[in-house]
Amino acid sequence: MSDHNITYLTDVSLLTVIVQVGLADDILKAARDAGASVGAIGHHARGIGVRERLGILGVAVETEKDVISILVSNEQRDLIFDTIYRAAGLDTPGRGFVYVTPLEKAATYVPESIMQRIKDKA
Repeated sequence: MSDHNITYLTDVSLLTVIVQVGLADDILKAARDAGASVGAIGHHARGIGVRERLGILGVAVETEKDVISILVSNEQRDLIFDTIYRAAGLDTPGRGFVYVTPLEKAATYVPESIMQRIKDKA
C-alpha cells in the first residue's frame, strides 16, 4: 500500500470558519458542492468576547461556536471562500467569520490515478 514516499502538497490553503452552533452542516455541504474535497473538519469551541459580557449584570456568558477547517487547493481557494461566506450568512453581524491561512506544505496519501493526471498536465 505504501512505498514510504511522501507526496507534498505545496499549493494549498486552510480555510477556517467560526460560526454559531448549528451552521456547520450547511457550510460543509456548500463547500463540498463547490468542489472542496479534502480535510473538512468540524468541531465545537467555547469562548467569550465583548458581546458576551453584556449578559445579566455584565457577567460574562460562555458561548459555543462551530469551527470548520477545510484544506483546499490555492486554485479553489477564492471560490470556496466566497461560497462559505454566502452559505454562512457572514454578511450579517454576529454570524461569525472566515479566514485563510496559506500553508507552506502539507502531506497526505494521494491515489496514483490523481498523481498521473497531475503529471499529464505538466
